[in-house]
Amino acid sequence: MTGIRLEHVTKRFKSDVAVDDVSLEVKDGEFMVILGPSGCGKTTSLRMIAGLEVQTSGHVYIGDMLVDDYEPRERNIAMVFQSYALYPHMRVAENIGFGLKVRHTPKAEIRERVWNVAVQLGIETTLNKRPSELSGGQRQRVALARAIVRKPEAFLLDEPLSNLDAKVRTNARIELKRIHRQLGETFVFVTHDQVEAMTLADRIAVMDRGHLLQCGTPHDVLTHPVNRFVGTFVGSPELVVLDGAIETRGSETAYVHGPIRVPVRAGAPAGPMTLGVRPWDISVERSPGEGRLAATVAGLERTGSHDQVFVEIPGVAGGAPVTLRALVRSYDFNIGDPVWVGIDGTRALFFDPEGALNDSLAAPSAGH
Repeated sequence: MTGIRLEHVTKRFKSDVAVDDVSLEVKDGEFMVILGPSGCGKTTSLRMIAGLEVQTSGHVYIGDMLVDDYEPRERNIAMVFQSYALYPHMRVAENIGFGLKVRHTPKAEIRERVWNVAVQLGIETTLNKRPSELSGGQRQRVALARAIVRKPEAFLLDEPLSNLDAKVRTNARIELKRIHRQLGETFVFVTHDQVEAMTLADRIAVMDRGHLLQCGTPHDVLTHPVNRFVGTFVGSPELVVLDGAIETRGSETAYVHGPIRVPVRAGAPAGPMTLGVRPWDISVERSPGEGRLAATVAGLERTGSHDQVFVEIPGVAGGAPVTLRALVRSYDFNIGDPVWVGIDGTRALFFDPEGALNDSLAAPSAGH
């Protein structure tokens, strides 16, 4: 097993900065996911690890070796591309064994290693087929087999599941995680899909506009996002965000947005603040209760075990109504139904005007 380390790595393309002073350590045997929107620098970071791009400044280490001057073939890193990059004129067995062939591995050893990895991935019956005869999921396994058969020190995967349909992609995620556990090798996986990141990663590195914003476990990134961007990018359904302010009335200090009041830590300074709350921390009830606000069901998305319910809370003093999205387990709601809504303030996130997380505002016990 081999770890990977980026130290203050920057990559410029003429006047454009694709990656800006990124430092990241991937531990031996870890499944690291680099997550971010298109153009954030995640694929460029992966290509610099592989040696397919040369960083403008900074250093890349594979294990204990500084590999800045190493060619891609000298880094013993396997890369799986989004397109899989299979040779269409070659059969599956030839595709899997091609890297061994160019390294002048004996033919008998190639046949044995190709067969063993094909059995491992359940594609031994496809060895005489061409890529055009395979399903998307099978082509993905062939690309993985071609990487595994070389026995590399680490695997780099550039959105390898994005070309699969939804059902196949779900199965492919499960299979990929199983392969990682079986091999025990270091995986660095790039994606824009936060569901993939949350289900696959030991740790997630979130990038935006060339910057590494946060690196942590899926739970840490979900519950303590470093800023508003991370909070809204990670989590499905996405974070509900309301721009409001901290106000003090008598003895109570609260976050206020129209009719919504969420108690916060006593003595918190007044001023603009943004509330972020996960849809599963918003309750929708049939009856009133302490801290609940009267609302109306404005929309429904029936998705199976949970429904997404959009509720509209009337505005105050002529203000616009507030629409919130909640997750519920009941199919009993219909559009137009009167309901009462509560927000779990103890689990709310607060972001300052610059978008940074303020994790000291939540009250020990909130009534909403």
